[in-house]
Amino acid sequence: MAIPGGRAFAWVVVFSIAVNLLLLVLPFYSIQVFDRVITSGSVETLIGLTVLAVAAIGFSACFEVLRNRLLGCFAVGLEQFLAPLVLKASIIDPTRRGEGSTHDMVRVRELRNTLASSTACTLLDAPFLPLFIIVLYLIHPWYGTIALVGALLLLLLAIASGRVARAERAQASGAAIRAQRTLDGIVRHGNLVRAMGWTHGAIREFVQLNNRALAPVVRANDRIGLIASIARMIRIVLQIAAVGAGAWLVLNDEVLVGSMMASSIIISRTLAPVEHLVASLRVLSSAREAWAQVGDAAAAAALDQRRTLLPPPLGALEVSAVTYRNPNAKRPALSGVSFRCPPASVVVVIGPTGAGKSTLLRLLSALDKPAGGAIRLDGASLDNWDPDQLGRHVGYLPQDVELLGGTVAEAIAGFDEGATDEDVVAAAQQANAHEMILALPGGYETEIGRDGNRLSGGQKQRIGLARALFGKRKLILLDEPNSNLDPDGEEALCAAIRQAKARGTTLVIVTHRPRLFTVADLILFLRDGVAVAFGPPGEVLPQTMAGATPMRTRPPAGPDTARPATIDGRA
Repeated sequence: MAIPGGRAFAWVVVFSIAVNLLLLVLPFYSIQVFDRVITSGSVETLIGLTVLAVAAIGFSACFEVLRNRLLGCFAVGLEQFLAPLVLKASIIDPTRRGEGSTHDMVRVRELRNTLASSTACTLLDAPFLPLFIIVLYLIHPWYGTIALVGALLLLLLAIASGRVARAERAQASGAAIRAQRTLDGIVRHGNLVRAMGWTHGAIREFVQLNNRALAPVVRANDRIGLIASIARMIRIVLQIAAVGAGAWLVLNDEVLVGSMMASSIIISRTLAPVEHLVASLRVLSSAREAWAQVGDAAAAAALDQRRTLLPPPLGALEVSAVTYRNPNAKRPALSGVSFRCPPASVVVVIGPTGAGKSTLLRLLSALDKPAGGAIRLDGASLDNWDPDQLGRHVGYLPQDVELLGGTVAEAIAGFDEGATDEDVVAAAQQANAHEMILALPGGYETEIGRDGNRLSGGQKQRIGLARALFGKRKLILLDEPNSNLDPDGEEALCAAIRQAKARGTTLVIVTHRPRLFTVADLILFLRDGVAVAFGPPGEVLPQTMAGATPMRTRPPAGPDTARPATIDGRA
């Protein structure tokens, strides 16, 4: 895949060559004026040389403007090429989402800004340093030696500046991540911090962490500033040395006055880019780390190839000996779990807290991969499905309802390019959320805020259910969908489940509350990550009664509710 702007960068290189070659015009103009025009007294030669020099400088300025514009185009093209890959990597790989650290997308913008800055032009000019040193040697070896010694000294200072920058970043990175993570938590849960009286404590904690992150930065700034000042002093001293050496050579009749002026100009031009690099090493070091981070993300996204599209599923789900272990857990979250359910069936998953119920739903939605065993939808392993195609057939409502910002309609439709208003309303009606949405100030155009923070818990769950039902879903996964619902809301949820089942949809539902048993075809009972029982409610619920404490329940509201009540998955 070609990077947009690659041709522009080729022209940037061409214009860089032209700009640096035309910089030799002024030194040679000085040589001609002092060594020929003044001695010959030819006004016509002076006028001709001046016109040519001005024209060359004008072309140089035009080429530099074009180079800067094309470099900006290349930087934008590189961002346009990398941004989709980096975003894709952030979606498919949770470790790249930048929680508490610098996100890959921020790194992409950092690269773009660096490429479009004067630092990039300095890097393009640096390779011409040997050419200028050779020209100085041709004028006189003393000039070449002065320029070479100065360039080596400045390069050593640049290396020292780079090491200081890397050491500072290594010391500050851990503290900066902790400070950013604390800041994210305080801002995200500002209402909780205020309600609990933690405002001053939160500010104090952040300030302490931020000061730890800033201390290495301040030390590094002082050292890099000192090195940059030394580099500037060395460049000026070398220019003075070049003028002094030139005067000595002129007095000894080894060179003419014009060569002294020309060498001073060339030495200044030779050492200026190196001096700028000394001051910019911190930026370049950060840009190099950004390139490595962005390159890893782009490579990971490029390796995620599109899979062959399979026929739309009917909803037959098969879980075979699935095992999953959290990295920080002592025991597996799931161990050898197996069950099978036909299309258009409702499976209710019960069990004590920590039994692995939510983990099972994450595996079924392909958000996590099992360490062992297989999960198949219509006979095809989830790994064999194209992720986007699978996502269009699977609806998922997590325990902590996550809503995209924007309006209610946008939260239901998500990023579905083919979504219509009729589809959004139909999903809301299926979730029995239509009347609730119409009661909001703006109806479907109501702004819900970040993560739906302007809605109540019950409203978020109803809208999240509508999102899970949106489209032609054949497998719907609901994690505690009734945790924030009142009895009327639970009744509406049961009605929505029955309607989805009537349309041929398979549903897997995690719950601790007994009302959803009335719509269950099958019940899976988990304990300590192991499937204790699986089958029809009449067979499974009696098996969960051993050692259980009976739970009082209100009298059943109707024939659908005349089934055992449970607490923590036990009857």
